[in-house]
Amino acid sequence: MVDGFYRITFTGLYGSGFGLLVLSNCAVAGADVGGALYDGLYELDESGKEIVVRVTMRAPAGITPVQTGVPLIVPADIPIIVTIPVDLAGGAPVLVQTPLGKVNIILTKIRDL
Repeated sequence: MVDGFYRITFTGLYGSGFGLLVLSNCAVAGADVGGALYDGLYELDESGKEIVVRVTMRAPAGITPVQTGVPLIVPADIPIIVTIPVDLAGGAPVLVQTPLGKVNIILTKIRDL
């Protein structure tokens, strides 16, 4: 079962952070300690072995993205698409290419809904 609460840890070239994502009925909502909010959708791929997540990261002005190390002057909506194995890559980092640059993420399921 995919639905649940997930801890997300992430590392970019200029730092790292963590947050919480909730996946429920194909919807994604979350937040991280830097102040970014995440909203979007997920679906299982045709094989049922991977989760395709499409979210928008809503980053307020003033936060410093881990990908750039440069504080945002204005708020930004950043689209992120990532495909993750249903087994969450066994806890291994998953490389994600974002419009701001590359970031490694690790998702850990905390509990089912």
